[in-house]
Amino acid sequence: MLDRGLVSQRRLWRALAVSAAPPLVALWALWRDVYMLDAGGLTHLGGARANVEWMALSLASLGLVALFWARERALRVLGYALYSLVLSLAFGIAGVLGVMHGFGGPEGNLDAPPWALVLLGVLAAVCVASLLATAALLVADVREGDADPG
Repeated sequence: MLDRGLVSQRRLWRALAVSAAPPLVALWALWRDVYMLDAGGLTHLGGARANVEWMALSLASLGLVALFWARERALRVLGYALYSLVLSLAFGIAGVLGVMHGFGGPEGNLDAPPWALVLLGVLAAVCVASLLATAALLVADVREGDADPG
């Protein structure tokens, strides 16, 4: 039986880990060119293929988050591990987009507004915080499994 302190700590780590999920949906839209970021802000590009890929990435990410509440430890740990990979990829994407737009892109014509650069930096930081919280959840679950006498 888990004590209340461990349960509340796990809830905190889970909330921090999940905090990156909503911004991931927006980041996937940028990555899959559903929206493009330029000097004027966001421009909708879309297209059937881009929209389907964006939806698949978003649903897969949210599916991994749903595994955090699985009853089976093996599914939770798998969810933590795969979500960590997604967060690492998202951190890289946010960082690359921020640097690329900060320097105007390869041809110098992709200047993004300052608010967008700040938002990409904040998203990268949220990904790192969520990654650390997911690691804490993984460690807690593994320790709990090691302490389980059955």
